[in-house]
Amino acid sequence: MTTYHFLDMLGGLAVFLFGMTMLNNNLTALAGAKLRSIMIMLTKNKFRGYLTGLGVTIVNQSSSATTVLEAVLVGAGLITFQQSLAVTLGSELGSTFLGHLFAFPKITRFATMFVALGFFGYLLASNKRYRNIANALLGFGLLFLGMEMMSRSMEPLRSSALFLDTMARIEAPILGILVGLVFTMIIQSSGATTGLVIAMAIAGTINLAQAVPINLGASIGTCITAILGSLSLNREAKRSAYIHVVFQTIGVFLAYILLTIPFRDDRLYLYLTREITALITGGTENLPRQIAVAHTLMPVINHLVVFPLLPFTVKVFNRLVPPEPPKEVFGTQFLNDAMLAEPSVALYQAKKELLRMKPIIDSMLEGSIRLFISHDLTGAKTIKNQDKMIDTLRREVVIYLSKVASRALTPDESRLQVALLFIAAELENLADVIERNIRDRAKKLVTKDLHLSEEGLEDVKALARIVSDNFHSVMKAFAEDDAAGARTVLAGADRCWDLQREFRRKHFRRLNEGLQVSIETTEIHMDLLNHLHRINRHVYHVAQTLVELEEPTAG
Repeated sequence: MTTYHFLDMLGGLAVFLFGMTMLNNNLTALAGAKLRSIMIMLTKNKFRGYLTGLGVTIVNQSSSATTVLEAVLVGAGLITFQQSLAVTLGSELGSTFLGHLFAFPKITRFATMFVALGFFGYLLASNKRYRNIANALLGFGLLFLGMEMMSRSMEPLRSSALFLDTMARIEAPILGILVGLVFTMIIQSSGATTGLVIAMAIAGTINLAQAVPINLGASIGTCITAILGSLSLNREAKRSAYIHVVFQTIGVFLAYILLTIPFRDDRLYLYLTREITALITGGTENLPRQIAVAHTLMPVINHLVVFPLLPFTVKVFNRLVPPEPPKEVFGTQFLNDAMLAEPSVALYQAKKELLRMKPIIDSMLEGSIRLFISHDLTGAKTIKNQDKMIDTLRREVVIYLSKVASRALTPDESRLQVALLFIAAELENLADVIERNIRDRAKKLVTKDLHLSEEGLEDVKALARIVSDNFHSVMKAFAEDDAAGARTVLAGADRCWDLQREFRRKHFRRLNEGLQVSIETTEIHMDLLNHLHRINRHVYHVAQTLVELEEPTAG
């Protein structure tokens, strides 16, 4: 093999990897947001999760890309670690699909046609979607052009005694697995390793016994991409990447055992591969197809064993890599800068942080009214601390949303980002009214040893219940993206305003009747009604924001 042959092989590998990257990036761009929503929707049970991992990986042509996306979604809390397991297993099978395409040697003859279609299609494309389609075609063509270059460059190796001796050593499964593992860790693509192995098979420089261990090692080596992609994510995301290594290692171990079992003058794993290939193709001499089948056989055997033992496997894994313990210091739980690469996920995380304000504000509102009922200021400090928690969440969410805004957002994502900023401000203002105004009125009442009239206190409690119900309804609408629920809250605004005026008139009537307790507390009583009405206005502002978010973009 001359220097030029080596350069051709190196160049062919570069073209192959570049084509794979183009194909992956453009297919993901075409279906990226849909892939995320599909993974969120279809992971509710193991079977659907498995099919999701399989389908998504066939589309994006990379189990590593699927696992990285899956780790992001787990870290974001969009899917649980348990739900991610079936997705991981499905992606392992899906990653072998490309090898079956590579096993059609004649398809390389059309490589330049796909390159031409992709290039000229890109020049003529009128929008981003068509450009992504054209670039995907270009990447597909480069993929097979690189394979053809590698295959041609390696043909001289058939007569190299040194190379043939080296390949004979790789027939020892352990050595072959190590070679495949290290090579794949370097180039970070098991698909590229499989492509190179099949290119060698087409060139006649490798046999099935040598190819299988290399591909087995590649199955573990490809996990490095998911591990690197999870480094900046939280512990749950890292766990979803680490268990990918566990599953692949189990599969390789099972295949290794079958490779060491003699059967009919062959090894059991190789015998099964040849028989399955003959069943599919009707022939026994199709080496590229045998290599592709062998690559698929490993995850199939693995999953037949792993699925029934999944609870036990997870139990052992949880002992080795335990889940992240809950935070003791109050702070954000869902915001992570690594998720900014996926704006839709980052925005959902910001929304989850805002939804954490609901139980805190519920407690503040209930606790503030309880001060007037119990005449005990013990809970006043709790309300102040809770307001600080709201301030913390609002500040961190606003900072995070400003980072999201610096990313390339779709029009819908941009509208959601602005809406979340509005909602964050309204919720903080609402909490401030409770802490600064209602709590202050309660302190004044208790300090001066005053009491609201029985009828007046019942009116305040009734208005507080309405405010609380409105808040519950609008936050439920926010959580469920339910604009209709938000409209229902807004529809009751006039009735609530009429009720507050009715409570004012009743208080004035008591004043005119000379009720001493009403005379003494009139300032506090009127302020309290005003502040509850202010809280209601903030609730209506949130509802209005949710309604506007559903409206179609102008133009």
